[in-house]
Amino acid sequence: MKVPVPVNPNITEFDVSFDIFPFNGPNHDEDDGSGFARGTDLASIALPASPGRALIVFFSLRVTNMMFSEDLFNKSSTEYKALEQQFTELLVPYLQSNLSNFQNLEILNFRNGSIVVNSRMKFGKPVPHGVTTAVYLILEDFCNTAYQTMNLAIDKYSLDVESGDRADPCKFQACNEFSKCLVNRWSGEAECVCNAGYFSVDGLPCQSICDIQEDFCQNDGKCDIIPGKGAICRCRVGENWWYRGEHCEEYVSEPLVVGIAIASVAGFLLVASGVIFFLARTLRDQYDADDSEDPLR
Repeated sequence: MKVPVPVNPNITEFDVSFDIFPFNGPNHDEDDGSGFARGTDLASIALPASPGRALIVFFSLRVTNMMFSEDLFNKSSTEYKALEQQFTELLVPYLQSNLSNFQNLEILNFRNGSIVVNSRMKFGKPVPHGVTTAVYLILEDFCNTAYQTMNLAIDKYSLDVESGDRADPCKFQACNEFSKCLVNRWSGEAECVCNAGYFSVDGLPCQSICDIQEDFCQNDGKCDIIPGKGAICRCRVGENWWYRGEHCEEYVSEPLVVGIAIASVAGFLLVASGVIFFLARTLRDQYDADDSEDPLR
């Protein structure tokens, strides 16, 4: 690029800086495919703060002719894996043939209602602003094809597509009321974290420890969840007995307490008597020694 020389003779040097943005030129041999910017349309290229999230597009769709089951909460269950494989085999070829730089598809989770499929796709290059519209149209066409060829009824009005650099990842997680969604500030990954007193077993939604571990409170103690603190045991109490301990594991009765108290007092008096006797004898021995050393006494 040629830069004109300043007219003012007092200016002997000056700096020129440029911001360079990569883009596919008009003569690029690679097919740009659906939804990708062409030529020098720099205004359509997304320039997000987090490069990793610029390569991601989230989407969800709802299948209306399939019933949801509790096994779809468990990612290690046979039913979950089978449905995950089914959607992956159906969607991946469809997306590969219609989107340039498409890399892979990940099924994030299944949610109740009939079956809501939350997913994300990754690209090899940052996606343009208009990619969400392109993906929406592709998925809409997929919905029609799926019903005609596989009898898979997908509500196209439920389609939700968002670019990773603008989307809230927690929106596409299936956290229940006993958990909260947290986003890793470095990776941008979202995950469901159980509240205090709740745990996730085998990938299932968070459940109370009181339900998961039936013997958490022993001796018929009552398990309760204190919000923000966790699980506690409320132990049984009788007229002259009660249970105590973190899990109500220790039995205490009034006679036992009285006996322990009496034994403690007796032990204290015995020890005190022994100390007094020892001190008295020591003083007497010292007094006798002083008398033997003084012949005038």
